[in-house]
Amino acid sequence: MKRFAYPIVLFGCLLVMSLASAFAQTSDTKNAQSSAAPCIECIRIRVGLPRVVQGPSPGIPDNPFTEIQLRNGRFRGFSASGTTYAIDGATPSDMTGTPVQVIPKGPAGEYGDSCQALSHVEWSGNTLLGWVHAETGDRPGQGLWSMSLVSSEDEGRSWQRLGQIITGTDQWTQGKVTGEGDCTVVDGEDGYYYAYCLRRRGNATIVARAPVKSPGPGNWKKYFNGSWSQPGLGGDSTPLAKGVGNTVARWTTTGEIVNLGAAPNGSGGLGLLFSQDHVNFTALSQPLIARDPGSHWHRPGDPHELLAYWSLIDAKTGQNQLSDHWLLSYLDIQPNEAFRKRYLVFRPVEISRSRQPDEPPVAVLLARWYNAKLHDHWSTIAAVPGNYSDYKLQAQSGYLMTAADPKRPSVELVECASQQGQHLDHILAPKGECENHGYQDQRIAGWVFSTPQPGTQALYSCYSNSDKSHFAANSEDCDHLGKKEILLGYDLKE
Repeated sequence: MKRFAYPIVLFGCLLVMSLASAFAQTSDTKNAQSSAAPCIECIRIRVGLPRVVQGPSPGIPDNPFTEIQLRNGRFRGFSASGTTYAIDGATPSDMTGTPVQVIPKGPAGEYGDSCQALSHVEWSGNTLLGWVHAETGDRPGQGLWSMSLVSSEDEGRSWQRLGQIITGTDQWTQGKVTGEGDCTVVDGEDGYYYAYCLRRRGNATIVARAPVKSPGPGNWKKYFNGSWSQPGLGGDSTPLAKGVGNTVARWTTTGEIVNLGAAPNGSGGLGLLFSQDHVNFTALSQPLIARDPGSHWHRPGDPHELLAYWSLIDAKTGQNQLSDHWLLSYLDIQPNEAFRKRYLVFRPVEISRSRQPDEPPVAVLLARWYNAKLHDHWSTIAAVPGNYSDYKLQAQSGYLMTAADPKRPSVELVECASQQGQHLDHILAPKGECENHGYQDQRIAGWVFSTPQPGTQALYSCYSNSDKSHFAANSEDCDHLGKKEILLGYDLKE
């Protein structure tokens, strides 16, 4: 077999990342809430080791994941695909239980008759409230979207429909997707629930709110032309800024709403945005996760992985009132795989309001896994199907930046793979090198420095002759598992 070889890359692209703003905040809002606003330039985020907790499955997940803590101290999560399932676990990240259907499709001819997907839950005294994405007519994924409210008196095992709370201005159109839905909801701790929804017309994000004491049908108001003035049922709405997504939570450290949307500068990455007034958002300059903008929903056949249906929950409570220890959950479909192989993934996110001046603000963990049966060493930032069973964790190899450093030379690394007969070989390589050697790009891994910097360590590309497998290591002796090929650069120790 021909080994993968390439020249040493001693330089990288200098990408000037400026602090992007999805919306300019009004001066009144700044003056009134500046004391609570975090220093966006000072935030430090480290995205940890991903873990597959469900799948492969043809349907779960197909919407944002949401959780509650049960009275017995365990946790119950909810995911959906046409109908909603409950999944139990010992901790917020342990959603490994057997999915049990708890919300079927709605009655024929009524709202939700093709899909009822629970997207958020909240305790209201001893009653559990649930916000449901409802699709009416045609088949799931088409039809007219709306949001409805449900309640449960038995911790989410059975639910009562309370009625629709958010509908759009457009009508059902056969074979098309119309309406407003896919909302995630957060308690603003100011007396209101806020629902951030997708409006199919124009593919926009909108927001509506209702009093926490009375969130039922008829009490929701949409944000329109500067005020909460339009009815939730059939009212118009002003789209939020481009790049603002429909996944929200509240960071209790600052009281701000956090939003998962598009990263600035059109990078295709997952952006993290902040708001003090629920309407105007400021984006962190670097992505939470770097993603290839070419990844799409046309499957199978796409060589890149698909990540979607993001949620942010607290690592301890499971709710979207966040401390400084978060869990990011999402749908993962591996490169070249079809929708029948969906995975539910959790990964920890640690956030701090302070960092060293030259320290990269965001970085993601690089890990090395090994499958003895396949003789496959896999150095990746991504979720690994069969983690802790087929694949064993070998090493945590430091952190990769999610964007090029604006001041110091850096190298973009990508993950590639090649099927050599019955043998799969994964490799971490500088961008542009995979195609030259018959390997197929799968995802952006991240960036490393070209030269040593404070708090960094060397990262090498290595090769095992016995396994015919590439991998990455921080030691020049490749952890005694193979031989060094080249120096990739210098990644962050922490």
